[in-house]
Amino acid sequence: MTAFRASPFAPALVVTLRTIAIVGLAMVVLFPVYWMAVIALTPTGLGRQVMTFFPASPTFENFVTLFTERPMARWIWNSILVATLASAISLAFGTSCGYALSRLRFRGAGLLLIAVLTTQMMPATSIVVPLYMLFRAWGLLDTMHGMVVGHVSLVVPLATWMSKGFFDSIPTDLESAARIDGCTHGAAFVHIALPLAMPGLAAIFIYGFVTSWHDFLFSRTLVNSQELWTAANGISSFRGEYFTLQELQMAAALVFALPVVVVFFVMQRWIVSGALSGSIR
Repeated sequence: MTAFRASPFAPALVVTLRTIAIVGLAMVVLFPVYWMAVIALTPTGLGRQVMTFFPASPTFENFVTLFTERPMARWIWNSILVATLASAISLAFGTSCGYALSRLRFRGAGLLLIAVLTTQMMPATSIVVPLYMLFRAWGLLDTMHGMVVGHVSLVVPLATWMSKGFFDSIPTDLESAARIDGCTHGAAFVHIALPLAMPGLAAIFIYGFVTSWHDFLFSRTLVNSQELWTAANGISSFRGEYFTLQELQMAAALVFALPVVVVFFVMQRWIVSGALSGSIR
């Protein structure tokens, strides 16, 4: 073992083995995506008959059909609108509540935090029926803003818990110094705490966006009109009682995944820059 460590080839061998392991893991993770692309590029009706690693006659007709014969563009827009609004509203409420729980000391704060976390342990199916009854009484069923409210109820509890953890890591001396210089509590929150918590805010936004984007239960239960469907509901419509249009379904799934990937890479820049600026401070 000592001779292996002293060998000049040991570092190169370790790097090679690590690279092979990473590439192998990436291939395992990305293979389902590749197989989806193979099926999506297969002509409609041949997906079950021709199952090869490379489609013999690849075609984009399935993607064209999505946007010409199916309202895929409308479904994607609905998903983007609902996910963006739900994540932004959840970020605003969760950040405010998390900051208050982090900075204010009051009796029962620990129990309140446990109650907030407990709501994340409850399955969504246990609250969808009461939420449906409330929305029916308030006239929010089959509306876009009603679906946004439903998704906010899924994201706010964990957003509150996450934001509290990020604010706990920020020294209170910085805000105390700002208040000595004349800042109010609100100004210290906006100009001191929020910029330092930018990596956390980006993570909360991504979590809220992905949670809302992939939700099917609430979107399917609270909305019936096809023009208000999200992309998750639209993809499920390709599955019939006796057969499934799997080529169209795989093409729709690829299109459905693209916005989340774009949001992640855009917000990743904010996460890295915020982390670096926070370490410098």
